[in-house]
Amino acid sequence: MKKLIALFTVLAIVSCSNEEITDPEIKTNLSSIRFNDYYKNSLIYSQDMQFENEKLTTVKSSDGKHSNYAYNNQNLVSKIIDYNASEEILVTTTFLYSDAGKITEIKQLSGPANDEIVNAKFVFTHLAGKIVLTKTSENNPAESLEISLNSNNEIEKRTIFSGAYFYKYDFANGNLEKFSQVGDNGSLSERFMSYKYTNLKNNYSYKKLLFGEEWKLNSFLNSFLNFNYSLMIDLSENLISEYSDTFVYQSSNYSVVYTTKADYTFDNKERMTKMTENFSTNNGGKIANDYKSEFIFSYKE
Repeated sequence: MKKLIALFTVLAIVSCSNEEITDPEIKTNLSSIRFNDYYKNSLIYSQDMQFENEKLTTVKSSDGKHSNYAYNNQNLVSKIIDYNASEEILVTTTFLYSDAGKITEIKQLSGPANDEIVNAKFVFTHLAGKIVLTKTSENNPAESLEISLNSNNEIEKRTIFSGAYFYKYDFANGNLEKFSQVGDNGSLSERFMSYKYTNLKNNYSYKKLLFGEEWKLNSFLNSFLNFNYSLMIDLSENLISEYSDTFVYQSSNYSVVYTTKADYTFDNKERMTKMTENFSTNNGGKIANDYKSEFIFSYKE
């Protein structure tokens, strides 16, 4: 689970000049991203992401699995096929978009080699001030939830399919500062996340090569496939420096805090060359700093 959280957290190809890259003629020349995951300084997992012509084409994992990416005429990712080490299809994921480039539908179809049936369709209806997500899956009734937007088009609230509670998002100066789980009676739950940021603008990411100008929103919508909470940092204006996930067990006066700190390195062309994430756990006062992840970026000159 740790490696999945870290992989989708990476915010690559950042322009240190804080000038947003919007001109399609500007090339990043990104060649690859190498992801390494460590436990007690021993490498336990790795992935290689390969890029061609400003597009992510292949992701290969140390366990032999790999994924291939295809794109539509909007230059947005339209299909991802995941394979096992024997070249058998595990999952096929397809994407549809509006004319404005916002995700309107995601489908997942299990392959014959997948022991877990994940066939599902996610339909996103974009309305004034909100997005309605309807999920349908095999042998299950349709489920819906709502994503509410504030006047700045920042996510303000998200319900869940069961309706037992909702998530509240607090933004300041364009950055998500706190994410809380709130009970249906309005009471704060026993879990919340808080965020700190660098002065570097979060203007560009390799995800823009997948999801275009709406990459921040589309990255968030895509996260519903695996409910990856760390993807929420893509919504902010600045690069993350630290975030923490806190669980409070009020009945026993006990808490667990998971903290991630990020560091960035750039070359003389103001391109990110390395990102490091250090993970720590405070489990009722007992501190552990066993996990670390790093992302190494290579460019074509």
